[in-house]
Amino acid sequence: MLAGDYANASKERDANARMKAQVKLGRIFGIEIGLHYSWFIIALLITLSLVSQFHTLNPYWGELVIWTTAIVTSLLFFAAIIAHELSHAAVAKARGLPVRAITLFALGGVAQIEKEANDPATEFWMGIAGPIMSVFIGIGCLAIAWVLGWVPGTDPGSPAAAMFMWLGYINISLAIFNLIPGFPLDGGRVLRAILWWFTGNSVRSTRLAARVGQVVAFAFIVVGVLRFFAGAGFGGLWIAFIY
Repeated sequence: MLAGDYANASKERDANARMKAQVKLGRIFGIEIGLHYSWFIIALLITLSLVSQFHTLNPYWGELVIWTTAIVTSLLFFAAIIAHELSHAAVAKARGLPVRAITLFALGGVAQIEKEANDPATEFWMGIAGPIMSVFIGIGCLAIAWVLGWVPGTDPGSPAAAMFMWLGYINISLAIFNLIPGFPLDGGRVLRAILWWFTGNSVRSTRLAARVGQVVAFAFIVVGVLRFFAGAGFGGLWIAFIY
């Protein structure tokens, strides 16, 4: 499960048990926003990774600036994930489906939608809404970085430009990744909606989309293992576990 996944109907009870928020942040449009304890692990890892990246590219910034930029970038990244999930929730609520909460966890976020979509159009727009939001956020961040002096294809010269450049690229990358046609990614929901529209059978479309998801998951494992033995180390193996 990655940013862009949402739990509903048959999966909702299990998802709620696994993804119950330990830290409540408040409500947005009546939807409870919270953090699973695993979020703190990934937040720390992302921050440390950004610190290392900023150190390599711009060592003259100084420790305080590098750490501050990394922390603010991480927080804005998770704010973008919340916006991604809120877009799923907004479509669901507009279509009459209740949304209980949004929880951030180690691999992204999950919007807990309490009912299944009643038609393929609802399923399609709920699935595609998150990636669309991430693309808009990504393009907006890259535009801000450009206004701040960043030139595409070069390293940003200021902390603010570096922050928005990174946010731009990572949001667009997440949108593309989430459109991979396999459950539980958004692309799996979109595929299910398309199959549902063609077959007219929600159960059959779910079964077919799930099989595609299994193939995608197996491909991720194979690629991850091959990258690990090719010298990519645990960074390569991570792809085998991320799906």
